[in-house]
Order: sequence, then C-alpha cells, then structure tokens
Amino acid sequence: MRIELKNRLSTAKAKQEKEGKKVIVAGWIQEVKVLGKLAFAKLRDRDGDIQVVFFPDSYKQFESLKKITRESVVVINGKVKESKLKAGGNEILATEMEVLSLAHTPLPIEFLGKGIETDLSKRLDSRFLDLRNPKAGAIFRIREKAIFAIREFLNSQGFIQVQTPRFSGAGAEGGAEMFEFDYFGKKAYLSQSQQLYKQMLMACGFEKIYDIGPSFRAEKSHTMRHVTEFTQLDCEMSFIDSEEDILKIEEKLLKYVLDYVRTNCKEELVLLEKEIVNLKLPLPRVTHEQAIKLLQGAGVEIKQGADIGTNEEKILGAEVEKKYKSKAFFLTKFPWNLDVCKFYWMKDGEYGRGADFEFMGQELTTASQREHRYDILVKQICDKGYSPKNFKSYLEPFRFGIAPHGGFGWGIDRMLSYMLGIENIREVVLFPRDPDRLNP
Repeated sequence: MRIELKNRLSTAKAKQEKEGKKVIVAGWIQEVKVLGKLAFAKLRDRDGDIQVVFFPDSYKQFESLKKITRESVVVINGKVKESKLKAGGNEILATEMEVLSLAHTPLPIEFLGKGIETDLSKRLDSRFLDLRNPKAGAIFRIREKAIFAIREFLNSQGFIQVQTPRFSGAGAEGGAEMFEFDYFGKKAYLSQSQQLYKQMLMACGFEKIYDIGPSFRAEKSHTMRHVTEFTQLDCEMSFIDSEEDILKIEEKLLKYVLDYVRTNCKEELVLLEKEIVNLKLPLPRVTHEQAIKLLQGAGVEIKQGADIGTNEEKILGAEVEKKYKSKAFFLTKFPWNLDVCKFYWMKDGEYGRGADFEFMGQELTTASQREHRYDILVKQICDKGYSPKNFKSYLEPFRFGIAPHGGFGWGIDRMLSYMLGIENIREVVLFPRDPDRLNP
C-alpha cells in the first residue's frame, strides 16, 4: 500500500479543511464520470460523501479511471479546493489514488435508488450492499443513540445492568413458541424472555435491574412486526406499591428516548425525512372496558371482555389520540381470563395487575406487578394449565423471601420502527431472522 491510511480523514472533516490543505481520504467510489480531460468521482464513507476531481496533468493515471467500477474501495491523496457545486463546501483535487478492493460488476442489487426499487427480500439477501445506503446507516446510528439513551435514563434511576442466560431449561410461559435444542443430552431452549431470571434477581436483593440482549420466539409469523430473533430490554424493580410504579418508569423512559433522539440525531432524521413525536406526561390510562367502548363507538363489532387484536389495536390508537391527544397510552385492567394475563401477574379481583404500553397505534410492551407470594403463585400456575414441576427452579426463590416487584419487557426493534414510522421491522434489524430467513 503506497498511501498510508493512518493519516486518513473522514469526508466530513475533509470538507472542513482550508483550501490547499493536503489530505488523504478513503471509502467507496459511488460513481465515476469521465468527461474528456476532466473526471469526477463521488467518494462515500460512514460520515457522508465528497466530490473528487481528476485532471490529466495532476493525476497521471487518468485513463485508468474508466476501469474503476462502482463500489470499489479506494484511498486518495489530494488537495482541498473550494467546490463549485451549488451545495457549497469543499472538494478534493486528486493527485494519487490506490484501489484497495475492485468491486465486481454488475452489482447484485441497486441500493441507492437511481429510479429502481429493489424488493426487500433481495435487499436482505445482499444486506452487505443494502446497508451501504446512507439512509440505512442513519437508522442504525439512531438505534445506537436510542440504546444509549435507555441506559443513561435507567442508570440515572438507580437501575444496574445485568446479563442473564440465553439458554434455558424452561420457558417463562411454559415452553410455548420456543426454540428447542439438545444441551449435552438435556432438553433446552433459547430464551424467549428474561422473565424468570430477572425475578430471581429480585430475590437476590438487587432491587432495580435491566438487561438488553437477544430473545427468541419460534413463531411462524410472516407479519411486518415480527422477527424470530429480536433485541429485548427487560426491566424489573422491587418494593413497588402497584403496577403504576412500573408504568411511571416506562412513560418517562420512552419520553427520554424520544427527546434524546430528536436532539442528538438531527442530521439522520433530516436524511430519513422523519419527525419524532413529542409526548406529554402523564400518558392516558385506558381500561380494557373503556377501550372496548371506544372501539364499539368507532363501529367495531366487539364484546366486553374480548381480546383486542392487532387491527382493533390500530383503531383504538386512533380513537385514544382523538380523545386524549396522545400517540401513546396504557391499556389497563385486563380481565384475568385473557391470555395477556400471565401466571406470574398479580391478580386484583377479576383483573390482572398489568398494562399494555401502546405507542403509535401498536403494542410496544406489556408490564405487570408480579405475584410474589409462593402459595398464590403455585395456584396461578395450575389455574393457567401448567405444571409447577416445570417451574421448580423458578419457584424456589419465592419460598425464601422476595419483595413485591414488577417489570416489563420492551422490544427495542419495535420501538425503533414505531418511532421512525418504518413499516417493516426488518429494516431496523441489521441481519433479521424470520421463519424463512437464516442467512446472511
């Protein structure tokens, strides 16, 4: 390699240098145009792109430019000069260029538009190219900031981050929809939730914990809001009076993340042409009974006590927004017989002490106060049709003192897709997995 990369500047920094400054830049050649005795190239890196200008008298290998293919990786030595482009800024007058990796042609997909729409499935097949699109990069820069904001907020509230196992001998909900595998001759599962472990940590006296990591659901779902491997935020906290203590943390957390992204990702949001909704706290609390009445008032045929499906959920979100002027709310007071009320929820008469967190017309997460009393918990396991024998390791801590506690599991991928108004969740996952996709 003739040109040393250790002195390389990003395209963003090169644009800020004074005219005449010698610089080294490197990245992907997005396009090359040779126009007689003048050539232009657009060089792209993580921070953006910059125009590079070539003249035969300053760049001796001028004729070789015709052989440079799109998306080849190059390093360029040159001088900064003021650009004549309407957009302003600097460009680079090239004096030397080295091809680090020559791209084959044609490219398997068109990932920069150019009047061609590529099917998402084909884009995912060539994800390494698809992610070179600056808009894709913007999504994942926002994702990184959102996760940073989650950690910052929770740490400020006294939570500590933990890492729990992704292999499990039993499921949080009886083993349903779990990936089963052989673990040295024993039956094991990929974790569908950190529910069991975070409750165990409440028995340890940690009091406030959160875990961010992958979870897995063996659902043969082909919707735009489901993937089989997803990134989950799990939170749990002790010494609560009711589920309302959990809901207050959730709404403050979401607002903090939205405000943080709006403030710290302005360039990315402009590139994506997205605006971040502003939430006013406290968010509305809508009981299940009230929700059914709102749906009935909107012309939906649904009876009190019935489960609210995905389609009804979107209608409900619109009705709540009209009534409460909010794009987020909590759906509370679920009848105990509904599937949403899990065996580990605390029961309050005919209702479960939990809530769905609805955001942008869709469910973001479910929170609940847990049942911490051993005998009642065993009874609820039986009442829900499970065997306490399958939850022996989970139940053991409840026999030796555990504080009243509760928590929630929050799908980070869903939160991002809802926040950015991206319809297909696969767009916010680097390498998504679904029932038909195991590669790349």
